[in-house]
Amino acid sequence: MADDTPSKHALYTRSERRARTCTVECSDCREETRVNYLELAALLFPVHFHVPFLRYHHSWLRCPACGKRTWVRIHLDR
Repeated sequence: MADDTPSKHALYTRSERRARTCTVECSDCREETRVNYLELAALLFPVHFHVPFLRYHHSWLRCPACGKRTWVRIHLDR
């Protein structure tokens, strides 16, 4: 018997990559939000920090999901 439920399919497939977008992963709310590069530039304005020596969340900027300024990780290739 084959169980063709869409929920199992969604568990094991990656979301489709889109051109000129990146994923912002928030350390506070744990959400991953896909934004384009123009939206990322708006999140970086007026103040942001980038510390490449931190292990997971390298950048301090406004999270697009929760709206707080917190440490985030930016994935350019997802």
